[in-house]
Amino acid sequence: MKITALAFAAAGLGLLAACHEQSSPTTSQPGTDAAATAPAGFQCYIYASTTDTIRLTLRTTQPTVTGELTYRYFEKDRNQGTLRGTMHGDTLLADYTFQSEGVTSVRQVAFLRRDTGFLEGFGPVVERDGRVVFTQPGLLHFDAKYTLLPTACPR
Repeated sequence: MKITALAFAAAGLGLLAACHEQSSPTTSQPGTDAAATAPAGFQCYIYASTTDTIRLTLRTTQPTVTGELTYRYFEKDRNQGTLRGTMHGDTLLADYTFQSEGVTSVRQVAFLRRDTGFLEGFGPVVERDGRVVFTQPGLLHFDAKYTLLPTACPR
């Protein structure tokens, strides 16, 4: 009995060591630390499912955060554009200027910074002064389903 328990413990430690070795970032995959491969000053994040992709590129020059954001949802038109906003604690609030179906639009977006990346925020919106904004930015719902993980920035 003791030999079996020791064998399982040794196997478990071996698996932990193997997992630890494989998790060191040698190439930048979603979810790894991509800072070493990102162009200076840029951070890139991605959410990818089997059908949908959200790609976020950020550059922070205090207090402003700028970047690019692209949504590719299954069976919907792709929209892609630029971000300009500021961090409010751990929350990025930004105007997203994008093109979809040949029309330029502006809407407010929110992303909550977490250790693993960013979570996209959702909440009621209203059109105001030609842009779509959150009615209550302090009460947004951040869905972990849409976690954008660090990834290598395209060169």
